[in-house]
Amino acid sequence: MDDGTRPRVAVIGAGHRGRGWASLALSRGWPVALYDSESSLLQKAGSEVADRVRRLTDLGRADPLEAAGARASLVIGRSLLHAVGDAELVLDVMPTELAIKQRLLEQIEQVAVRDAIMVSLTASLHASSLAARLRRPERHLVACALDPVEIVPLVEIVPGPHTALAVTRQVKEWFVALDREPVLLRREVVGNASGRILAAIWRECIDLVLEGVVDLADVDRLVSRGPAAALAVAGPNLLQVMGAGAQGMEYFLGETLQAQEGVWSKLAHWETLSIEDRHRLIRMIERTYHDEPAELRMQRDRFLARLLGALEEQPREPEAELDEFPSPEPS
Repeated sequence: MDDGTRPRVAVIGAGHRGRGWASLALSRGWPVALYDSESSLLQKAGSEVADRVRRLTDLGRADPLEAAGARASLVIGRSLLHAVGDAELVLDVMPTELAIKQRLLEQIEQVAVRDAIMVSLTASLHASSLAARLRRPERHLVACALDPVEIVPLVEIVPGPHTALAVTRQVKEWFVALDREPVLLRREVVGNASGRILAAIWRECIDLVLEGVVDLADVDRLVSRGPAAALAVAGPNLLQVMGAGAQGMEYFLGETLQAQEGVWSKLAHWETLSIEDRHRLIRMIERTYHDEPAELRMQRDRFLARLLGALEEQPREPEAELDEFPSPEPS
């Protein structure tokens, strides 16, 4: 490493998210090797990663001096050994199929240096199962980020039952060096934390649309211009603190919780959509949104960059000390 904060990185998986992680690391001046067993994905990966680094610079999300040599710092791996051989941080961004990822992690462990740390980027699998075949499961953990991963700063860190505390600390330090905001989960839960929150919000939005309460475009606007705007400034618990004022938390929360309980009892509670409702939802989305996805993503990225710039001026919320976290147990 150059100074302890710039590890040599191997990104395994050249799909959309793998290219996002590669561009993020390169934009901070980190050396990156990118590899995928699908050669077709690697053929255009170099130019797209370079484009993403330039876009991060244009959006003000990367230092132009750090990003200047990004393209030259990217190595397209000819093999897994070539990509991983001297890496200190290996990011597994391959598709989330358990058997495939277990086999990949075994292969990485065989060719990586002994002290390499492996991080699997996934929202649906956990280290307790992914690292089951590893000789050194203490060198592995799971992390989860929201798309686009090179712009949205939140990263959930989910250690496994065997993950060494020093490894968790090191991964957190590396994410901070990438200007990410890591959040540690105390234990493994299905969907991780952000995924569960998003799943609950989306289910309620779908239900409101299918029940004819609000149009699809309006429910999107309702969320983005209402709750999402407020929650971007502060999380739901901090918002309650702000709302309490002179009333005090006990009185205010008592009143608020009583009102919320009446709503909670009426929320959607279905676990699957019928085939008919699934087709209805798809038709509604197709009728509502006709713009090219690429243009929509560009608009999203520009908005996110402006929003994050404003949020960075706000005081940071307190973080839990890493030592406070017990060894995570799978749910």
